Amino acid sequence: MRDHSSEPSTAALEHDPAPGVGLAGTIREQVQRYAANRKQDAVRAVSDVAAGIREAGAAFADAPRLKAFFDTAAEGVEELSADIGRRTVGQLYDEVEAAVRRRPGVALAAVAVAGFALLRFLKASSPRPVPRSHAVVPVDVLPVPDIGGRL
Repeated sequence: MRDHSSEPSTAALEHDPAPGVGLAGTIREQVQRYAANRKQDAVRAVSDVAAGIREAGAAFADAPRLKAFFDTAAEGVEELSADIGRRTVGQLYDEVEAAVRRRPGVALAAVAVAGFALLRFLKASSPRPVPRSHAVVPVDVLPVPDIGGRL
């Protein structure tokens, strides 16, 4: 008969990382999970853009050429969404890196435009101080003479 008291339980084995994995393996796993979640968010966002393009094109039902243009653009964006969904995060990273190497000027311009747009968005969403010349002075600050006497 074997003594099972010194062997780890199966529940403990499920939660313990494999030997040699440790902290680095746990961090790598969390980063991969985070990247996969962000990839799915990107797929949803691009798909939503395609739906928005398609809805915008529906307004041009009386202009078949314009509607066809919007439908074609929406199909292209839907294909991009599906392509992003099919690829791994590593493949997407490799493609972006290759594109930056092929055309660094275009990549730099894209990053500059994105940074400018982000800056404008952040500035627009922050509360602006009211200039002193336009500030409203509360009424109770001004001296008011006592007209009625005592109550």
